[in-house]
Amino acid sequence: MQSIGGPFSNAARNLGQLRRSPACWIWFGIVMGIQSAVAIAGGPDRVSAWFENFGLSGSGFLAGKLWQVFSYSLLHGGWWHAGLNALFVLLIGSRIEHMAGGRVLTLTLLAGVLGGALGHLLLGSGLLAGMSGGGLALLLLLTTLSPQSRIFPLPVSGQSLGLGILLAELLLALIDPALGLPGWSAAGRALVEHGMSGWFQMGHACHFGGALAGWLFGRWLMRSRVTLDHLRRARARREAK
Repeated sequence: MQSIGGPFSNAARNLGQLRRSPACWIWFGIVMGIQSAVAIAGGPDRVSAWFENFGLSGSGFLAGKLWQVFSYSLLHGGWWHAGLNALFVLLIGSRIEHMAGGRVLTLTLLAGVLGGALGHLLLGSGLLAGMSGGGLALLLLLTTLSPQSRIFPLPVSGQSLGLGILLAELLLALIDPALGLPGWSAAGRALVEHGMSGWFQMGHACHFGGALAGWLFGRWLMRSRVTLDHLRRARARREAK
């Protein structure tokens, strides 16, 4: 079973992939650059109008702010939020860019962002910000293209990991007490009563929508008869240039 990301012996190879992933670095720079602008302006509390106009909410979308389905992904609640999402895109995205190129990376990110927005509008609540939907789309694309591989150090196949993420995020979205689904929300309230309210401070509906978009895009690529051998040949042609 091949390891995606590899142990420490593959560190040099992985660093080399990072250096040869310009699209990932562009997205990393965009996220961190916008977060720097938010911080310079005084932080999320001082620029709440930015989040109201460009973060995603059901009321804003229904009021005609259709751009929110993409713009929400560029705003983050703080440096930790922005840094983790940007780093996730960089590390997982470099694998995608190495395998399939920057175009596939960008299409996957955008599909994940849109899928995350749809998931939030259907099953979420409140104001949404962050690129985690796009990041999970990248991860599910990776596990779909390499279903028998293993992401170090997790002892499960890519296929099992992807399925587990989809089911877990859907379940957490459905039991969110804020959603108020009969029967389901009772399970969520039980978790809150046991001190697990932090589980519902994340956008699980967005995560599920983004992950589902990545999985569907991966299945579409595989239906187009894109194989790992095909991706390796395409990578070799790019590197030869």
